[in-house]
Amino acid sequence: MSGHTGWARSRVLVASAVGYQWFYNGANFVAFKIGGDAIPPIVLAAMRFGLAAVLILPLALRHWRLRPASGSELASAAGLGLVMLICSQTLALLGTHLLPAGVASVFGSSAPIFLALFSWAILRKRLGLRKVCGIALGFVGLALMAYFSYAGGGFRPLGAALTLAASASWAAGSLWARRLRLPEDPIVALAAQLITTALVLALAVGTTGMFSRVDMSEVPISAWSALAFLVIASTLVGYTVFLAVNAQVSPTIANTFNYAAPVVALLLSAFLLGERLTLPKLLSAGVALAGVALMVRVSREEE
Repeated sequence: MSGHTGWARSRVLVASAVGYQWFYNGANFVAFKIGGDAIPPIVLAAMRFGLAAVLILPLALRHWRLRPASGSELASAAGLGLVMLICSQTLALLGTHLLPAGVASVFGSSAPIFLALFSWAILRKRLGLRKVCGIALGFVGLALMAYFSYAGGGFRPLGAALTLAASASWAAGSLWARRLRLPEDPIVALAAQLITTALVLALAVGTTGMFSRVDMSEVPISAWSALAFLVIASTLVGYTVFLAVNAQVSPTIANTFNYAAPVVALLLSAFLLGERLTLPKLLSAGVALAGVALMVRVSREEE
């Protein structure tokens, strides 16, 4: 870490930041499950990003005065928000509603696999032997997880498909982001993404009449707690931590949550939701996450 400055020189602070990444990304799926079972997932997503946009707007306006962004930069951030926050995060929430939270987290960890496939298919980047092995291990593990979860009940193929689509969207957005000119200030860029996402989801909720069918007085405190976690701990604090680690430490270290978060989600879902941790399920998750870990290791060597 000799080239790093400020807090990034401290191993304790970096380890704490990375550990928080692992925790909140895993806890996201438990929050998706608790909140999405009490509030329609689309309504929950609209509330999550809408509240986050309102909270960050005053800070974004202050940053805007110091480093204003152009119209094209804001448009790029808005488009990226639609991919990352609607096509990825909202689809993950919908998928988790149809799956056990721990199982959904394993399917949601497959973004590095799709990233390698998209880089090969679109950018014509060569797939080395270890990448091929990582992709194969990842998909074998996911297939085993689907098989054993389906046999044990509580598994719906549509949920797995939605969660995989969410991971693929995150990978596609990550590749696209490298070609975009975004606002220089990350707070302004995040605000543009959140505002655009919130407006689109609010329009969807309003035109379908979903919100009017929800009796908010009947929503349990656990669901409100899940929403608060998603707004503050995940969307605002978590994303800020990710940006800091990604920019000042290492993009690879920032993305290690893809193989650590599912472990957190499996344990939390067993403790908080009573989901069973069977040996076949744990072995399937281990195979899938070994593939993801191999992909992350290869990516780090290529940095």
